[in-house]
This record gives sequence, structure tokens and C-alpha cells, in this order.
Amino acid sequence: MIDTDVCIVGAGAAGITLALEVDGTPLRVALLEAGNRTFSRWVQSHYAGTCSGIRLPPPTVSRLRFLGGSTNRWAGLCRPLDPLDFERRAWIPDSGWPIGERELRPYYARAAARIGLPNACFDAEAWAEEDGRPLLPLPPQRFRTGVTQVLPTRFGEAHRDALARSGNVRCHLDTSVVDIVVGAHDDVVREVAAVTTGGRRLRVCARVFVLACGGVENARLLLNADRVRPAGLGNGHGHVGRWFMEHRVSWPGLIEPSGPDTAPWFYSRHALAGGGPCIEGSLRLAPELAEREGLLNTHFSLEPFSKAYSRGGRSWVVLRDGLRHMLRGNDMVSDVGYHLRNIARDLDCLTENRVRKLFGIDRDPRRWLIKAEVEQSPTPDSRVTLTREVDALGLRRVDLHWRTGALDRHSVRRAVELLGEDLERLGIARACVAMDDGEERWSRFDHWGNHHCGTTRMSASPRDGVVDPDGRVHELANLYVAGNSVFPTEGTAPPTFTTVALSIRLAEHLVRVLQGAALEVGGA
Repeated sequence: MIDTDVCIVGAGAAGITLALEVDGTPLRVALLEAGNRTFSRWVQSHYAGTCSGIRLPPPTVSRLRFLGGSTNRWAGLCRPLDPLDFERRAWIPDSGWPIGERELRPYYARAAARIGLPNACFDAEAWAEEDGRPLLPLPPQRFRTGVTQVLPTRFGEAHRDALARSGNVRCHLDTSVVDIVVGAHDDVVREVAAVTTGGRRLRVCARVFVLACGGVENARLLLNADRVRPAGLGNGHGHVGRWFMEHRVSWPGLIEPSGPDTAPWFYSRHALAGGGPCIEGSLRLAPELAEREGLLNTHFSLEPFSKAYSRGGRSWVVLRDGLRHMLRGNDMVSDVGYHLRNIARDLDCLTENRVRKLFGIDRDPRRWLIKAEVEQSPTPDSRVTLTREVDALGLRRVDLHWRTGALDRHSVRRAVELLGEDLERLGIARACVAMDDGEERWSRFDHWGNHHCGTTRMSASPRDGVVDPDGRVHELANLYVAGNSVFPTEGTAPPTFTTVALSIRLAEHLVRVLQGAALEVGGA
């Protein structure tokens, strides 16, 4: 048996951040990680599940189950959520957070340091001055420029030594939690049951437990813990697993700058001359324009055009990725014939593209591709559920049913139309919107961020979500959830930066509560 003060389940960005923020305090911390320091195909197989609804990679492809979690393949995109993302917006049902951007702002600065960014500055004008590349002169009441810093920190590698040196944090590798044990007549988690890779069973008793396993596994563990509460833990109002959100990425059009002076180089990912992380500018809808048009938050970045972005080129990428998934034991993509016809139609373009790459002239700065990232409208029928199949540890596997609404597609189309109108009116560029109508045609070419959000959403009331503003499960006194599964709305920013900020905030809360002896539960 392990007896501790804080038990953290999962050692990805959220779990490692939480553990290190409690490092150096009198509190004892047990950090449980299902994997080891490197990838294991057998351990990864515990993520196997099905995907229904809109096509998505299964969790075995989109998540990683070893020290550092999915930061082991993270692209490193860091940007805070926009203030608008936290607000209740009348035109977006079930939107809004129970905390505001101002409350999270100081934790963003600390998150930047934890990730290893040189600073927490996301002011576009400051970066443009250092970069020497101008911002597009669009009216701020319509479009505003933001900045993403890019630093793909591998949390397992970056923080492994700090975890090993800690006097109060113990990291238990190869330890998978298989049950959360609650009292039959109270609201207290007594212990979690775990199994090591070698088959040894463990009991972990703690004063406080934190699930930090990602947007799918957090919901999976809560739903599987149904011995005392048949609907699972925290699910008295049916929210666990619902409200699943992803970031949908599409390429809805092109722009042709009016001249070399208006080429939008700042809005394409690039390194600074002085070194440091790469940056990428983006254009976002101004809040007043989003409200007037009734649109979701939408960001645009711009990339010099490549023939790889032709219809045939995009079909080639879809089939290539689908073949990789199939070789890992997953289903091949649908519409294979459709994509093969596109490749055949654009074969000359694809051949030319390979030759251009060979000579280092792949990208054409006379034409720029618009890359759109739109937040997903909260949808209760987009959800994680359990199937009847169980894994080798005895846990029921998941079905990931991704759904989006008409507003998501409309927001991208309308926002890119508005951007094109402004660029042409100001003589900056000519725009061409090339977005297919209809969900079926759109979903053939879209991409996704592998950002699993919303399945344990934060709310002020248990009627509206799973966890309270501190991350505590509404129905339980000592169970918390960390990670992007608590996001009520996802915004357009990749979630890891906000997840780290929220984890720092949660650590402060736990230290304050536990050192104040306000919570004396658990134990043998």
C-alpha cells in the first residue's frame, strides 16, 4: 500500500506540473504513471477504443502513454486563450467559464517558465518590432493579430531529473489505475486501485486524488468507477464524457498579396534572427465582429502556397496517414476511391511539387494559403462512452463520438469571407474562398489538433458540469481533475499552455487547503 497526501494519476503536462509545483512543501505526493520512460506498444494498447461520428484518429494514435504523456509528440504551440473564450456568449449555447481570463493571467506567466519559454509576452506589436516583419494594417475592430510561441518541451525528459531529486514527490512508473474507491454512504474517495506492468496490485490511499490522464482517460476512469454509483463518479447530472471538443483545422482559401511589401511573412511560422522559439502570427476575429456576426472564435494563419495543398496533395496526406494508422491495427480511412481520383487528377502537380522540394523551392510567396482554426461549439452529444469490450487491465474501453454543429462550419466560411473583404478593400491582397459546402465534403479534408477537451467540464453548479472552479468534482470532497478535459469552451488556442496554467493554479489551491488542515480524509 502507498500512503500519501496527494495522489496524482497521470504524468503528462498537467500531472508533472502539479507535482513539481507541490515539490518542496511538507506534502507527500505520489505521481502514478501507467507507462515507463519510453514507449511500450503493450502499454499503449490499453488506449485502444473505437471512434464513431466524425472521423478521428483513435486514442492509440492521438495519445501517448509514458512519462511526459502526449507532450512526447506535442508540436509546442503556446498561446493563452482569448478573453472572449471565457465569456458567456448568447449566440453560443452552453458557452462560458465560471472563471475569467483575468484570474488565470498570472498563472500564464508561470506556465511560460515551466514550459521553458523565454518570456510570457504575446503582444503582437512587440514581437513584430523584434522580428522586423510588419503586421497587416487591418482595422482592430474587425481583425486583431495574435502571436503563438512554439517550443515543443518534452515534459518527461525536461523534468525527469527534478522529479528524481524531489524529497517529497515520488514518481511510480508502470502503474495503471484501474478503480477509484468511494465510501458507500459518503462523498469521499478512500483509495485508488492500481496494477503494475508486472501484474502486482497496489492500493494508494491519500487525502486528495487528482486525475490528470487526458481528455479521454479522465472520463473513462470516472465512468468505469461504477461499483457504488452505477452512472460513474461525478456523473449525477450525466455530464461525464459529454461535451467532447476537438480543434478542427481547415484550409478554406488563398490570398494573393498585391506586392512583395504586403506579403504576410509574420503570419507564417518562422524563427527569429536572434534565436529562441519560433513564432507564428495569427489573425483573429475582433470580439465585436464575432458578436455582430454571431460567429465562433476563429483564428487564421497564413502559409506560402505549396502544390502539396492542392486537392490531390491533401488527398495524398489523408491516405498516407490512414495507411500508417492501418499498419498500427486501426481502421483505414473511408472514401479511398474519392482520394485516389483526386491524386490521379493532380498527379502533374504532385510530381512538380516533389521536384521543387528537391531544389529547395517548394513554397511560392506570391500565393498564401489561409489556415483556419475554429473553436468547437459545445455539443452534449459529442461524447466519450464505454463499450462492452475490456482491456487487459479489466477496464471497459471507450467509444469516441465526435460531433460538431452547423455553426462551426458557418463560422469558418463567414470569417474567411470577412477577412477576404477587408484584404481586398484595403488593397493588401486578393482573396479566393474555396471552402466546400456540406459536412461530408468538409470532413474529407479537415485536420484535427488531437486536443481532447470538455469531457469533465468546469461549472459553477453541478447541474451544468463535472468540476467546480477549483477543479474539484462537484459530488466528491477530495477528487480533482486536471487538464483540458475541464475546459467548458476550448477557444482556438492549443490547450497545453492553459492546462499548465490551470495546473499551477490547482497546486496553489491544494497546498493552501491541505496545509490548512481543512481536509482530513482518506488514509488506511
